[in-house]
Amino acid sequence: MPNLDDDELEEIRRLIAEADPKPPSASRELAPQRPRHAAPAVPKSQQVSKPGSDLPAKPAQRPTSNQLSVPRPGLKRPPAPTKKASLPAPSADRGVVRKSGAHPSVNATRPRTHEAESEVDAGDEEFKVNFDFDGEYKDVPEDRPIRLRREKRTGCIGGIMYAAFVICVSLVLASLLWMAAVDVLGFGSVDEEVSVVIPPGFTMSDVTDLLYDAGLIRHRFLFNLYAGFSDAEERITAGSFMLNRNFDYRALVQGMTARAGVRVEVTVTIPEGFTLLQIFTLLADYGVVHSADELWEAATNHNFNFHFLDEETLGDRLRLEGFLFPETYNFFLGSSATTVLGRFLREFDRRFTEDYVERAEAMGLSVRDIVNIAAMVEREAANDEERPRIAAVIYNRLESPNFPFLQIDATLSYAVQGTDIPATTDLDHPFNTYTNPGLPPGPIANPGIASIRGALFPLETNEYFYALHTDGTHRFFRNYDQHRAFVNSDQFGGWWR
Repeated sequence: MPNLDDDELEEIRRLIAEADPKPPSASRELAPQRPRHAAPAVPKSQQVSKPGSDLPAKPAQRPTSNQLSVPRPGLKRPPAPTKKASLPAPSADRGVVRKSGAHPSVNATRPRTHEAESEVDAGDEEFKVNFDFDGEYKDVPEDRPIRLRREKRTGCIGGIMYAAFVICVSLVLASLLWMAAVDVLGFGSVDEEVSVVIPPGFTMSDVTDLLYDAGLIRHRFLFNLYAGFSDAEERITAGSFMLNRNFDYRALVQGMTARAGVRVEVTVTIPEGFTLLQIFTLLADYGVVHSADELWEAATNHNFNFHFLDEETLGDRLRLEGFLFPETYNFFLGSSATTVLGRFLREFDRRFTEDYVERAEAMGLSVRDIVNIAAMVEREAANDEERPRIAAVIYNRLESPNFPFLQIDATLSYAVQGTDIPATTDLDHPFNTYTNPGLPPGPIANPGIASIRGALFPLETNEYFYALHTDGTHRFFRNYDQHRAFVNSDQFGGWWR
């Protein structure tokens, strides 16, 4: 860069003063507001340094509309920019002279020339900034200070509370998982066997309820969930099974498969004089069959092959009444209805021997007639000694034209069993022996062997009446007057047993 003499420097200072006589501070105040961002870096070639000084030159700043640039003489100034103004690149032998902000040494030492003055006059027209600072930065707050966001801290107490919350939740979850594991894996259960009967046509919900009621599982939801994952419903079969309370879920399912099925027996005692309704209900309660309806269906429609049953009675709901011999039986749980009924009928056939059949034929009666009479004896007699005597009263009335009605109170009770209808002598029912002559349509109970023998071998008497004494036994009479006198006495024990 060529050195300027004192005259040239003085000339430059004069040109600057004529262009803007106001001090530099005023010039800065009139300059347009700039956005608050870093100024672009100025190339080193545009920096001005004091001649002979070893200090680094101050970077040139972006000129404003009031600042002037002195181009190199003889060169044409480039056109003014449309968005941002930039200084023309100075030549190697000509520096940049600024109105304000220039290094002080430049203003003090470099003189002005005639060419520089003319260039300064043209610079005001050529250097114009075409940029709307107010519009572009209208959303930028000018007066609001920038505040740094403080980091929120919970403090020591908050940290302790959060840790306590996490610990409590963890303990609850651990407890729930342990309870589930105890049930699924069978931990802590007693060593006790339990019989379970899975009915035909079962659902997984039925099995879950049976296991829960038997105390084999504690949580229905968990077992249903396990059953869904293990396809338990496809593996479990209907039948009787022996399971243990300490079985885990896998062992329970395995214990209800066809291979693991165990035939569980139950002992059932059928009292003498029980009706079909009472017997079927008792068997269902013991689990011998799945429901009493199965027994009623088989009793009504199944054709059992026994000589004492008449095929013409098929479809009669009470056709087996009297032939289910009362005894103590061992049945498998979950047995079929036909198997159970066949067991009763075989026992009757075994007890009602061939001698009894011949005796009935000798009396002119069928096996069903004998059972019919024996059933009334069973329901009326107080002890075995009375049975043949009560049978004699029945036979005497059947054979006498003077007493067409048996008038057996037990037939009234049978007619209204299972209903709320009162048992009265004027009841309109086929089994009412007060209004219907002869034997009732069928047996009213299932008699034991003593009553059957009483019906086969009655006493020979001329008695037509009997009544209950207060001691629980019966008194027998030949005529109505004797009977009526006893009934009106304080020794009469009542009409109904």
